[in-house]
Amino acid sequence: MKILITSFFLISLNIQATSFVPDTFSAKFQQVYKSALTGKEKRSSGSLDYSYPGSIRLETQSPESLIYVSNNKTTWYYTPPFIEGEAGQVSIQQSSKNGLTKFLDMLRKGLKSNKYYTIKKDKLTYKVSFSKNAQKDLGIIFANLHFSKNDFLFEQLTKIEMTQTDKKVKNLILSNIDKSPKFLKTHFDFKIPKNTKVNR
Repeated sequence: MKILITSFFLISLNIQATSFVPDTFSAKFQQVYKSALTGKEKRSSGSLDYSYPGSIRLETQSPESLIYVSNNKTTWYYTPPFIEGEAGQVSIQQSSKNGLTKFLDMLRKGLKSNKYYTIKKDKLTYKVSFSKNAQKDLGIIFANLHFSKNDFLFEQLTKIEMTQTDKKVKNLILSNIDKSPKFLKTHFDFKIPKNTKVNR
């Protein structure tokens, strides 16, 4: 009986450790970063959809409209026309995972130290420090995950502060996180609008 209880406890811990980032989620985001040219703070906002493994859809509404869609095969970067009736532009290339997608895929290891990163908790913040190999792959040295409550559930994540290998710091502020969105099979395949210039 004691062996069964111990086994169940260990299995529960393992599930808790590896289920931090859900299989799919949607969220509103605001990205804050400093311009490399002017040093001024820039902001963009929009929506983020994610599906494991390696699929992401980012739609930015402000300061300009952009759509970025990537799955395991193809990446599309679409800029709609500034004036209705003119041609938009889309760049298409073979998929090489977006840095944010790689980051989210890796965080599925959970909020426990492992061979890819070490974890340090301070009040409502988890600091994720990446190994040298992971830094090369992600382009991120460490990330601070800020939570609204000490349950530390994914839906309580409010901000991701990433320090990149080029020393730039990006803040991703999240809200309206939905852990069970219903995506169509085509959601991470971009349908190119008519009258669009295609660059490959």
